Amino acid sequence: MAKNLVIILKLPKTGSSALRDNKTLFFKILFCHFQVSTRTGIVSHYVRLQIVVPEAFILGSGEHHVDLGSVIHLICIVEKSPTPPQYVFWYHNDRMINYDATRGGITVETEPGARTQSRLTVRGATLKDSGNYTCSASNTEPASIHVFVSEGSNKMAAILRRNTSAIHGITSSATCLLLFASVMVHFGLR
Repeated sequence: MAKNLVIILKLPKTGSSALRDNKTLFFKILFCHFQVSTRTGIVSHYVRLQIVVPEAFILGSGEHHVDLGSVIHLICIVEKSPTPPQYVFWYHNDRMINYDATRGGITVETEPGARTQSRLTVRGATLKDSGNYTCSASNTEPASIHVFVSEGSNKMAAILRRNTSAIHGITSSATCLLLFASVMVHFGLR
């Protein structure tokens, strides 16, 4: 009696949220060896399956500082994609801004290709334009950068505001430990 081997490999469609949300696609190349019994014997077949996962990133570091009234320029690159993304949406603090007519001064230019580039331009930056900017293409995980808009000499204040907001996350036990340590130092007890 011959046994048949059926292998079904299901991958989400390009651009589906399942592909973007699936955190298990860490591997790039998978080697498989299949053996199937037939009437004439065993047939072996080796398969090399290469999975290419498109990637998006915004040029620069995780932070971008601009002066009040200046222009915010961000460039998102989508690469390692067999086909260009169907769309690239830009978000400011979780709000899509590609077609934001109320703010005005926002343009998005996308050049599809083997290495798709999407450029976001925000003219006349105001303090309200500070925040998280995200580039979300149809076939990738989103990429983000934090933009700080400040008046010339207030760049340090913007950095301190961000750093001190992280301090609010300290747990009460850590706060008690810091308080206890400072009391010990103050009274010379070690």
